[in-house]
Amino acid sequence: MGGCVSKTNSKIRSHKKYLKRARRRGRKISTAIPVAPVERLSDAGNSLGDFSVSEFFHVDVEKGATSTCRRSGVSNLTFHLTPLQWSHSQIDANGICQEETWFDTLSFLESDSDDDFISVYGGPSRSFLYRPRAGLLIPCSVGEKPTPGCWCPVSPSAFKLRGVNYFRDKRKYHAPDYSSYTPIGADLFVCPQKINHIAQHLDLELPSVKAHKKVPSLLIVNIQLPTYPAAMFQSESDGEGISLVLYFKVSESFDEEISSQFQDSIKRLVEDEMETVKGFAKEYAIPFRERLKIMVGVVNPEDLRLSSAERKLLHAYNEKPVLSRPQHAFYTGPNYLEIDLDIHRFSYISRKGLDAFRERLKYGILDLGLTIQAQKQEELPEKVMCCVRLNKIDFVNHGQIPRFVTLEDDLFGSGIGESCI
Repeated sequence: MGGCVSKTNSKIRSHKKYLKRARRRGRKISTAIPVAPVERLSDAGNSLGDFSVSEFFHVDVEKGATSTCRRSGVSNLTFHLTPLQWSHSQIDANGICQEETWFDTLSFLESDSDDDFISVYGGPSRSFLYRPRAGLLIPCSVGEKPTPGCWCPVSPSAFKLRGVNYFRDKRKYHAPDYSSYTPIGADLFVCPQKINHIAQHLDLELPSVKAHKKVPSLLIVNIQLPTYPAAMFQSESDGEGISLVLYFKVSESFDEEISSQFQDSIKRLVEDEMETVKGFAKEYAIPFRERLKIMVGVVNPEDLRLSSAERKLLHAYNEKPVLSRPQHAFYTGPNYLEIDLDIHRFSYISRKGLDAFRERLKYGILDLGLTIQAQKQEELPEKVMCCVRLNKIDFVNHGQIPRFVTLEDDLFGSGIGESCI
């Protein structure tokens, strides 16, 4: 139900060939289509890496194509890049998004013969993104009243963290009103499987990011959300999901406002240092990165239409910082640090809760942030490392979220000639 696969007798050609043919045909532009100049992502000439975020792949099955899960040839399946007008947001030097309209210039992509491809999906077309420019898919809202479907900055003081006397009184207070990194963009992708180190598949040329001498100037947080049903005993923690990718730049006032102690903590996190922790009988060496904590707060729980049991569950966990270990991974690149938070591996209760709330998150205002847990008195009070507000983002894919693909991916979803029942 909902998918199909068939296979031809002829040898299946790689989809990479057809991507190359699209570039050749794309040079002949129909005069009926208004065209704006294309800003390329690199100087790689005609390499595949020249596709920009605005070049969406559409796979359409024409009326009458088979949609059953059996092997059969299809003569009316075409693969094309349509003259698609779309608006995207471009971040200027101040981190504010400016909208511009763009028309893609590639007209179509089709097979040489009727036997080359098979029907793999019925229904509406899907959009694919290859090496998109980072931070443009979710727009930024800068008005006093946040716009639904957007992100905006949020004050670090919105989060309650360990206070200066926490080891004596166990009390938490609103965090200092500054953070080490400030938000500059956000993306939402559908992924056939978890994409780790997603930064290596993105164009990270963000104009508002300047190099910093002490810490990476760019912080990328890749939150990997499963979209398959939560299972209590799952053999694998991978499958189709959504990646919420958040981008932060080092604060303009980093050197002035961020204490030398917290600067040192960030450097230890980046450099993956080990620290000694006293146990019951002996000392242990553990990664400093295990101190990383996630903070998530629902600002408007009254708008989520919760049952009494759901309200109690939300109250128990809302705005409570939790250690991200061991469901995190760290990657470094040219002037950036990427942190992957793998929700696929969270506890069954957490994943079941995500399932329960997923449909209603489009009504929610979420505050997300990261901090480093204080273990010593001199590290108090705790400070916010980065934070952002998401205003009524729809995390259920109705076809509006583009599918992220890499060169290793099969553009056709479950794979040519494989069963998708």
